[in-house]
Order: sequence, then structure tokens, then C-alpha cells
Amino acid sequence: MESPDSAAKFAKVTKQYLSFRKPVSVSPKYPDQTEDASSLACESLEGLNDLFVILRTGASEAPKKLPVHFSTTLRCVPHYVIYSDYEEDIEGHHVYNALDEINPDIIATHPDFEYYRRLQEKGREAFSSEELAQWSAAKNTNGGRDSPGWRLDKWKFLPLAEKAVRERPDAKWYIFIESDTYMLWQSLLEWLSHFDPSKPHYLGMQMQIGDVIFAYGGAGFVISNPALKKAVAHRNENLQSYDDLTGAHWAGDCILGKVLADTGVNLLWSFPTLAGDQPADMNFNSTFGGSNKKPWCYYAASYHHLPPAEYHKLAKFEETWNRENGTRPRHGDVFRNYVLPNFSSKLSDWDNLSDADQGSVASFDECRTICEKQRDCMQFSLTDQTCKTSTALMLGHKISKDAAPRVTSGFIMERLKDYPEQMDELCDNQSWILP
Repeated sequence: MESPDSAAKFAKVTKQYLSFRKPVSVSPKYPDQTEDASSLACESLEGLNDLFVILRTGASEAPKKLPVHFSTTLRCVPHYVIYSDYEEDIEGHHVYNALDEINPDIIATHPDFEYYRRLQEKGREAFSSEELAQWSAAKNTNGGRDSPGWRLDKWKFLPLAEKAVRERPDAKWYIFIESDTYMLWQSLLEWLSHFDPSKPHYLGMQMQIGDVIFAYGGAGFVISNPALKKAVAHRNENLQSYDDLTGAHWAGDCILGKVLADTGVNLLWSFPTLAGDQPADMNFNSTFGGSNKKPWCYYAASYHHLPPAEYHKLAKFEETWNRENGTRPRHGDVFRNYVLPNFSSKLSDWDNLSDADQGSVASFDECRTICEKQRDCMQFSLTDQTCKTSTALMLGHKISKDAAPRVTSGFIMERLKDYPEQMDELCDNQSWILP
């Protein structure tokens, strides 16, 4: 429990709390990264000056997830800022407080801010390492969304929209990303060249809660200058209403999407140009948009849920591809060159996301036999004695050896050989997601 003094400290209320709004300085470029193996060709990124990148994170994850961005995601970006729920410096970069302009009454009394009040008073020392690790790993589930970091995160989106406009009022595009978002900048810039930044645009991977269609924050989303300014002005005219909505909701990206929709700016459904999974977890053979369109055939501009250890690997692939090819990489190119070399007939402590339950089996080999007898089966997994198969091909990801139950995954390697060519044949000049 927090002390009465701590609560009182945050109970100082101003009649017009908008006067608390403060200017920020953009984080400096990380120094001396020219020799990094994953360095991108910054000079080729024409149009990067038109972007303002807003990276949103939280105190429970920032020390672990931010550092890799300084030598990959943010290395070439001249205009960016990092926001969290706790102000600090990490490896020479200033991390600003996203919530310092929230109504002081809300900060002092709303249960979502109990974690925040403790954090501001004592820093991370107010929590155990076990608590911080658990909150950092919280997933988008009912339980995960009830964790302190999740409950606080939803309050960041609308303030960050205003802070972004105030800091870079002349930016053509505002790019909002998270600490596990990977952006392919050259691809993004080429995609944005198809849009007029003087018009209101809201681009992102489509999600829906209730009747609100919005851009999924983890995939990264893009808002043009006039669109974001309209949203900020409308929010300021209806502060109490949107504060009430935020308090009752659980998804800040949905709330921002509603504000934009309320001003007449609707989302351009941008999946799979902007994607909500890491490449190893994507089903490139899936369809979307009520059609037979497949992600495999489209250019890739972002991924999500990328572990820190993968950033340099993916950046190296991106750098090599852009240097050696005249076009941007499609998802199929990412799979063929970045994902496919990692497949093996058997991977222990690995979840390849197979989902068709085949019942109980005696062994891994028996599960493999079940898959082999199914003509379209590409992969399988064994969890305890439960066998699962899949007609989709997804590498998946490593899981802890301490995880219970343990998972072993397998692939029918001879069926992988022709997979890329078979997928290529399904493409019909698809490129970018455009209006």
C-alpha cells in the first residue's frame, strides 16, 4: 500500500491542469554506431526527416527492451522521442514521462494509478524483481490486461498524441511504435510515398473492440499531420468525456482510434503492410480482407513481438536485401531468407504454434507419423502426450526449459523444399496496401 503522504503529494489539483503541459526535447541520436554490424544505410532513407517517431514503453520493460533500438530502429531516425511511465536516462537516451500532464485528480485517486504513484515516489525499488518481470511479460489476455503496466498504458495514448504535435508541429507523419516493434524504414517510406501527407490519414493494422475499428499499437501505426491535429483539438474540447472513457476501457490504441473516428478520420486497414507478429510466428499462407489475398505476397513495413536478440539479425537481413535488390522485401522474402534457414526436423523447448489437436500419443515419433499421413500437414508439436498438427508453416519460438508443460516441435522437412515456390505462384502483382 502507498503511504498517505504519497497520495497527498499527487493530490495537488489545479483548476486548469492544461497549464502543466511541458515542452520536451527530442532524444539525441545514439553516438558512434557506424561500425555496428546491423547498421542501416541511413543516407538512402530519403524522407526520414518528414517523420516524427514516438516510441512508447513502460518502466517494467524499458531497461531490457530499449537498448537494442539505439543501434537498430532509431539509429538512422533524426527525430524521435521515447515515452514511458517513469522519467529516466537509459544508455544516454532520455526517456520522458508520458503521464505528467494527466489531470492530478485522476493521478491521485484512480486505482489505475496506484502503481504509478508508487513508481514516482520510490522508482523501481518500490517493487520486487519478480513483480517487474511478471508485469513485463504480461500478455494480451484478461489476466495480462489487469496487470499494473497494462492498466496504466492505456492512459498514455491521448497525451502522447498532443505531446507529439507540440514537439514537432510541422512533421508530415507521426509514427507510433512500441518497444518490441520492428520498423523497416525504407519500406515504410516507399509505402508512404503513395499518400498525400497534407490529407488526413490514419494507417495501421486493423483491430476492433465493440464498434470501434482502430490501429493495433504493437504493429506500429501512422497518422498524418492534419489527422493528428484534428484528434488533439477534439480531445481537448472533450477532455472529461475521453478521460472517463479511458478509465472504463482497457485499450489505449482503441481510445485513440475512437477520437480519430469521432473527427471523421477513419482507419485504412493496413495489414499486412503493418504486421502484428514477428516473422517466425506469422502464418503467411493465411488470407485476409475476405478474399484469397495472402500476406506472403505483400511488402513488409513492420513486425511486432520481436525479441531483443532478433533485432540485429533482422536489421542485417533488411540491410542486405535493400542493398542487393531493386525492390523492398515482401513477407515471402523475409520468410525465405530470414525464417526458413532456422527450420529443423525437431526443435526441443520450442512452440511452432500447431493448433489441430490429434489427441494423446505415446511419443514424438508417433505424432510425426500422424502428420506425415496427412497430405497437407507441414508441422506438429508434442506437449506432454498431446499431439497437435498444422497445415500452416510457422517456425514459432523458443520457450523456457522451465516452462510447464514442455513443448517439442517438428517439421516435415521434405515438404518445406517446394513451399516458397508454391507460395510465389499464388501471388498476382500484390504490393502495398493502398486505399
